[in-house]
Amino acid sequence: MRTIGRGQRTRATEGGARRAGAAAGVVLAAMLLGGCDGSGPGGGVHTSTGSVSSRSATSSRSSAPSAATGTVVLSTAGLQVSGSVGTTQLAQVLAEARVARTWVARTWPTQVAAAGTVRVQVAANAAQFARLRGGVPESDDLAASTTASGEVVIGQAVMQGLTAQGQRVVLAHEITHVVLRQTTRTGLARWVVEGSAEYTAYRWTGLSLGAACPTLAADVRADRLPAGPPPDAAFSGGQQQRAYQDAHAYMSFLVDRFGENAWKQFVLATSSGSTDAFGADFDGATTTGLRAAYAAFLRHTVG
Repeated sequence: MRTIGRGQRTRATEGGARRAGAAAGVVLAAMLLGGCDGSGPGGGVHTSTGSVSSRSATSSRSSAPSAATGTVVLSTAGLQVSGSVGTTQLAQVLAEARVARTWVARTWPTQVAAAGTVRVQVAANAAQFARLRGGVPESDDLAASTTASGEVVIGQAVMQGLTAQGQRVVLAHEITHVVLRQTTRTGLARWVVEGSAEYTAYRWTGLSLGAACPTLAADVRADRLPAGPPPDAAFSGGQQQRAYQDAHAYMSFLVDRFGENAWKQFVLATSSGSTDAFGADFDGATTTGLRAAYAAFLRHTVG
């Protein structure tokens, strides 16, 4: 699941999930919302990297609209995008999804290859989004989601409110959930599900950790540091933005401290249901024992 808060929309204008097994998601940094595309990396702005033109997307195989539903399907290797929103918007989604899938494959090549075709449905309006999501309505708190069956659903808030790179981050986040099969199981720690998708989606954007996690960065500079990864309860209520940023930052810390291979083993084991992978993959470490090291990492990286 990907969430886009009202406050983020305001900051962008000024210049700047439910449970695992049912849906999964994230909150975007303000610079990925409308009006900030292509400004360059770091410092609260971002670079537009690896874009695929709509023209290249429309060269993919497409079906004529269904007489019964008006649905159009566009497809290319490893991706299928469908919806009743028209070919132009679907081609845009397919173009950005191709880039997003490439980003995910850089981190999870085996899993992307094994996943086969990733299916993305583009909702034309809030009512259709709710229907595709089994009754869960589209809102500022839910604008993209991966279903328990492994299909990505995106709403018009993603298409109308985000830059091209913001759309890629949304799609890369959701595709990560698909290829790691994180929505097919219940009971997974939310910080692992959302943090792994955030880390995967943002790492190729050119954004610094502080730029991708501005709320957390401000708290670190004010010496309000988290003790460890966020609890599941933090992903509901009014603190979702901070929870997603905390999860992203903790994943970045684990990669920095233990290396990418150990981190990937941990994510794969935990996404498969393991409850003791943390100590096994991180040399017997505990989140409590890593508290001081995590604080030092945050002060150095985003402080």
